[in-house]
Amino acid sequence: RACDIRWSSYILPDLPRLERLYPHFCIVQVNNVFNMPQKIGETRWVAYPHPQIIFQYYDGRTGELAYAEAISPRP
Repeated sequence: RACDIRWSSYILPDLPRLERLYPHFCIVQVNNVFNMPQKIGETRWVAYPHPQIIFQYYDGRTGELAYAEAISPRP
């Protein structure tokens, strides 16, 4: 399914090397199934009709959330 993904790791060349030290990390959460058992205590995984992906970018020094964006396919 087609979707637009927007983020950038591009750094302009006019920044000195020591000014480029902004460590970040990304956690990707994929929501594409959910449990819908026919009986209590059973497990049955069912695909979402419209799956979703969540990108969460965190500051690598503080662990604070810096940016998050969710994407899903076009209908």
